[in-house]
Amino acid sequence: MISRIRKALENQPAIKAWIIRQEISRSFQQYDLKDRSEAVREVDTEIYTVDVLCDSEDSEGKISSGLGTVSILPGGDIESTLEKAILTAQLVHNEPYDFAAPAAIPEIELADPAYQKDPEKELGRVLATLKEASKAYPHVRLTAAECFGQERQTHLVSSKGIDASQTATDIYLQWVYIGGEGQDEVETFAEIQRRRTSDLNLEEAVSRQAQSTLDLVQAGKPQSYTGPVVIQGSTLADMIAGEMLSGSLLGTLSNAGLKYSGETPWEVGKSIFRQEVKGDDFTIWANRKLAFGVPSSAFDKEGIPAQRVPLIQENKLVSFIADQRYAYYLGIKPTGSFGCMEMPAGNTSLADLQTGSYVEIAEFSWFNPNRLNGDFACEIRLGYLVEEGKRKPFKGGMLVGNLLDALADVIWSSEVGFYGNYLGPRGARFNSLRVTE
Repeated sequence: MISRIRKALENQPAIKAWIIRQEISRSFQQYDLKDRSEAVREVDTEIYTVDVLCDSEDSEGKISSGLGTVSILPGGDIESTLEKAILTAQLVHNEPYDFAAPAAIPEIELADPAYQKDPEKELGRVLATLKEASKAYPHVRLTAAECFGQERQTHLVSSKGIDASQTATDIYLQWVYIGGEGQDEVETFAEIQRRRTSDLNLEEAVSRQAQSTLDLVQAGKPQSYTGPVVIQGSTLADMIAGEMLSGSLLGTLSNAGLKYSGETPWEVGKSIFRQEVKGDDFTIWANRKLAFGVPSSAFDKEGIPAQRVPLIQENKLVSFIADQRYAYYLGIKPTGSFGCMEMPAGNTSLADLQTGSYVEIAEFSWFNPNRLNGDFACEIRLGYLVEEGKRKPFKGGMLVGNLLDALADVIWSSEVGFYGNYLGPRGARFNSLRVTE
C-alpha cells in the first residue's frame, strides 16, 4: 500500500514534498463490573496518513506553501484522496518552507515486552492485581474497572528520504471506588496511562485512591487560606507537565510558533519569570528520548528524531520547541514535538517539605491555567489543612494564583518519580498560594 501511495504522489507535479505514515495497531480492552468480567474486546486497525506540501501564489502573487493532510484506509481510492489533499494545500498560503531532511533516528524503549507477549493475559493480570490490592481497604468498594492496551507500529517515509519505523505500547487503566453509606456515600474515579504495565505501580496507586475515598467521606468545607501549599505525585505532574492530552503552560510558552506570532514573551537567555526567584532554581528538559515516556517517540509525525532538549536552565530560557516549519522561519534547529517534562531532583526531603502548618492539595477537578499568562483558579476535589501534625480533609473551594509566580517561589523534593509524561521531584512546597472558600 505504501508503494502505491508513493507512486501516486510522485506522479503529482503540484506536490513539493510529502510524508506517508502507516500505523498498524492491535488493541485489547477488558471491562470488569465488581468481581466479574463483563466484556473483552480486540480490535485491529490499519491507516495511512499522508501530508502533502504544495507551493502556490497568494493573492499578491507571492509564492506560498500550504499543507494538506488526508487519511487512507487499505483499499481506499488513493488518487481521489490525494486530489483533496492537494486542493486543501493550495488553499493555504503560509510563508514558504520545506519538510525535514533525514537524520539519525535513536533507539528508544517504547514497548512493553510483557504486554507484547500476551496482551489479553497481561490486561487480565493487571485487573486481578487491582482487585486483590483493593481487598486490603474494606472501607471502599471497587465497583468497576477497565483496562485498555494497544501495540502500535509506525512506519514513516518521506520524499526527503526519511524511512523510519518504531513500535510502541500504551496501557490505560481506570477504576471506580465507592466509600461511605447512604447520604454520606462518595464515588471516586482513578486513571493511569503508561507505556508498560510495571509502571502502573498499582499497590501505591490503590493505597492513595482508597485513602482519598475515605477522606472524601469525612471531608469538610474549605477555609480561606494564604500560605504554603504542598502538592505531590501525579497531581504535581499534571500541574507542571499538563495532562496527557491537553499540554502545559510551559510547553505553550516555549513553542516556536507562538514566538513567531509574537504571542509568547519568552526570550532565549532571559528569565521566564516576571519576578525575583525566591525558591529553588528552575531547570527542565523537553525529553522525547525518555524510555517508556507516554509522549516519547523515536521520531515525530514529521520524522524529526527524538531529542533531550535543554529548555530552561536555572530560570532562563535556553531554546524554543520548534517543528520544521517554525524552525525554518526562525532560523533555529528543529526539535520536533515536546515529549516528556524532565526536572532534576531538589535538595529537600519530602518529610522536610511537610513541616509546620500548610495546605496539601491531593487532587484538582481540573488544573487548567491560562495558557498565555499562567493565571489559575482551579477547583479542589480533595485537600488537607495540616496544623500541628493533624490532617483535616476538605473538599471544594479554589486554589488561586499564577503558575509562573508559583514556580518562582517553590521548594522541590529530593525524591523523584515518573508519572508517564513527567520525570522529576515527587513533591513541591509552594510558599505562597491562596485557597478560597
